[in-house]
Amino acid sequence: MRKLLLIIYSITIATICISQNLTGKWSGILFQEGKTDTFYYQLNIDQKEAKISGFSFSKNKDGAVAAKFEIVGTQKEEKITLQEINQVEPIGAEWCLKHIRLTLNNGVLEGNWEAEGCIPGTMRLTNSNFSNLENPPTPLGKWTGSISQTDRDYGFFYEIELFPNGTGKSYIVSEGNGGSAHHALNWKRSADILTFEETDITEKTSDEWRWCMKSAKLTILQNQNRKELVGDWWGYIEGYDQESGPCAPGQLYLEQPIIKREEKIEIPKFHEYVEDQSRPVNVGRVLEVKSQNIQIKVWDNGIVDGDVLSLFLNGKKLLENHRVSKRKYAMNIKLEKKTNYLILHAEDLGDITPNTVAVSVDDGVKEQRIILSSNLRESGAVMIRQFQID
Repeated sequence: MRKLLLIIYSITIATICISQNLTGKWSGILFQEGKTDTFYYQLNIDQKEAKISGFSFSKNKDGAVAAKFEIVGTQKEEKITLQEINQVEPIGAEWCLKHIRLTLNNGVLEGNWEAEGCIPGTMRLTNSNFSNLENPPTPLGKWTGSISQTDRDYGFFYEIELFPNGTGKSYIVSEGNGGSAHHALNWKRSADILTFEETDITEKTSDEWRWCMKSAKLTILQNQNRKELVGDWWGYIEGYDQESGPCAPGQLYLEQPIIKREEKIEIPKFHEYVEDQSRPVNVGRVLEVKSQNIQIKVWDNGIVDGDVLSLFLNGKKLLENHRVSKRKYAMNIKLEKKTNYLILHAEDLGDITPNTVAVSVDDGVKEQRIILSSNLRESGAVMIRQFQID
């Protein structure tokens, strides 16, 4: 009996630990299906036990249109259900009253929303003061992802590399005439928060283009597939300062794939691709899917500039000499392996170098979107893992 009570007590403690209080400000981006426009979205949550109340805020990319709502909801373990019950501001104009279902995963709230008479969508929110990592992972090394900006409806490919001495470098690809640029940066970490500041432009493809000198405050997160850096960035236009030439701010997402020991052994098997194409492969992202049967889509997420690409899956060519456009090109694929590698091979860089495309992977449960970048010297890749319980 005593042993049984001990087991029940342990299970109760575990359940309590899973249900974390979400009180605070959560901010991020709201998307609508089939729409290129994005909205800034914020939740100000007050939670008492499982009950949630508070306010939500939504505004378009330039901030010209904004609204405030009263919200109520509940939390059950990592699942959060919210409902906007009343539009507080503006008076008169009617916005969608959203029903929101989110999942808490390592300090990120992510999920779907819907509203009567409105096109549904998804949202992803973070809180820089919230993390469930007792020992955040080391931030050293290369991080790959994307950067959004409130005055644009598409994201940029973005990458940083952090060195032990508190310095580092960043790489960004523009979907405008700016091409790409490399920056030097300084960084520091306090517990699970990482901050950095770009200090200088070391290389850029267009002398006429002025870049944003970016600073960021990011939360360090980790799950079984990846380490993540998630948060806000701000900055000023090259040649100005924060007061005289501020840039429109935005959100930053970066990740490091967690590559298992057996997968490290598999990576050299890129040799078929590497030998044939004479290009090394950079695995910068990892996606987990819950089905062997997936749909892959590719399209140009920014300015259409004539990029031509080929796609390889595990060394085999899926798509050859495809000129990307705004139209999404879809392919239905059956994964033959537990760990798979989708490689973006640039055939023609178009008018703006390098080659960047948006890629989505849909397993029938969830569609995951990323930005990949490749050039004529190196190919970007994403690891696609089939879901499995270790």
